[in-house]
Amino acid sequence: MPEIACPSCGEQDRLRGVTTADGVVQIVCEACDATWERDARTRCRLCGSDDLKYVPRPLWERGRGEQRTPAGKRHAWDCYACGGRDVMSANAHRGTG
Repeated sequence: MPEIACPSCGEQDRLRGVTTADGVVQIVCEACDATWERDARTRCRLCGSDDLKYVPRPLWERGRGEQRTPAGKRHAWDCYACGGRDVMSANAHRGTG
């Protein structure tokens, strides 16, 4: 997840935020008293849409030889708008169907 920094002074630690009813976070920098809004909705890295569906993906670990063993699940989102798969990770790509 990307770091949040004050756009005025660059402070990253002394930030305070309150989420409003419409999903926007009002952030105040306690270092310089700057305020700004940040949209807290999860968005597609490919197209910017917030029309996403949660699709957990399996995590695998190597077993003996060629065997793979399930090791849990990781959080992943697919985008309805552009057909992108795993759109919140650096490995985001357009779906093929």
